[in-house]
Amino acid sequence: LVHGMVAVSWMGEVNPDTFIVVNDRAANDPFETMTLKLAKPANADMFVWTKAKAVERLKSGKYDKRRLFVVVGDIYDAEFLIDNVPGITRLNVGPPLDEKSGRITEGKIEVAKVYITPEEFEIIKKIHNLGVEVFAQITPTVSRADYEEIEKKFQ
Repeated sequence: LVHGMVAVSWMGEVNPDTFIVVNDRAANDPFETMTLKLAKPANADMFVWTKAKAVERLKSGKYDKRRLFVVVGDIYDAEFLIDNVPGITRLNVGPPLDEKSGRITEGKIEVAKVYITPEEFEIIKKIHNLGVEVFAQITPTVSRADYEEIEKKFQ
């Protein structure tokens, strides 16, 4: 969810003061939470929340003035947040990882080094149709695939 590529490469691009990881599994596993927090840059806060806690906290107004970088475990977590937290305007679809075997590619279509299933694309399309800017870009230094490019791969 958060590792060197996310913490370091995106830090300069997004310049957040707060990292928020939203994933039920990670939030309910003290060891995983501790490990995630080790990847946090020194000049930013980090929280690891369940989806329910994220909705509650993000809707509270407490974080409205902060520059947030929210990382989710998969497209389903992203869909839940977008459906329940007003004001999310951008979604970068990154490569989901399996904690045991690494990047999952089987049965998926590659778009800008991100692998997406047809089912995941349907969720991406729904999110796009809500007016959210959707793109795929694994680091700021590589080309990004806008929604239209992602969509072409599924036609």
